[in-house]
Amino acid sequence: MKHCSRNAANNWLNYRSNSLMKMTYPVVLAGLLAISTAHADLPIAPFQARYHLYGSGLPVGEALMSLDAVGAQGYTMHFEVRPNKLVALLTSHQIQEQASGEIHNGQVQPLYYERQADTGRETQQVKLRFNWPAAQVEARRNAEQATLPLSPGVTDPLSLNLAVMRDLQSGQLPEQYALVDGTEPRVYQVRNEGEETLNTTLGRLRTVRVSQTRPDGNRTTTFWFAAELQYLPVRIARKKNGREDLRLEIRSLERSAH
Repeated sequence: MKHCSRNAANNWLNYRSNSLMKMTYPVVLAGLLAISTAHADLPIAPFQARYHLYGSGLPVGEALMSLDAVGAQGYTMHFEVRPNKLVALLTSHQIQEQASGEIHNGQVQPLYYERQADTGRETQQVKLRFNWPAAQVEARRNAEQATLPLSPGVTDPLSLNLAVMRDLQSGQLPEQYALVDGTEPRVYQVRNEGEETLNTTLGRLRTVRVSQTRPDGNRTTTFWFAAELQYLPVRIARKKNGREDLRLEIRSLERSAH
């Protein structure tokens, strides 16, 4: 049990390339309808979502993701992984991500991204600064630094969620996404696998299932985006060599009108 929990916690660091009230689905939907026009420039209304986190089928903690509006066109996002008490006894594993950017002509343009991760054995810090006028990304991973070319559509690992939500709403999901993670540019292939209805703590939700892979990788990550919730991801599962090793399941959702 301890060995599996430790492996599951450490595996999570490889995948991530904030207290919330539990709300029933009718309340969530009513709140969504009430504020869906509050931030017309964002593809999804501001939210705070909490997820159960499982590693190799075992509960290993929780994850929290939030989106906030900044001014007329800006946004900030946060993502955090918190191990449960058992995992915390075995490792000091923590992950925190934050991203900020703007929406221009319906397109997500990140400006800054940062990730801090600590597994007890390794500490990782990633910082990205997007300079759109100069078409460059200043990237740093621990002591390693690089200046990378920046082209339209390139994003960061956290803002990628916002970009996919926007593209699903417009009905124009591309076949691939380009992003910068660490000091390397990466390309992910995506595929719309159709609709699926899920039973969740928020009720029965109609979702669109989207898979994501790297051409040179052995991992596939599948996302279930809920159409009724402006395509918020309500389940995320990763398979390595055909076997699921990580899963996120929506636990609660809170909408914000500011």
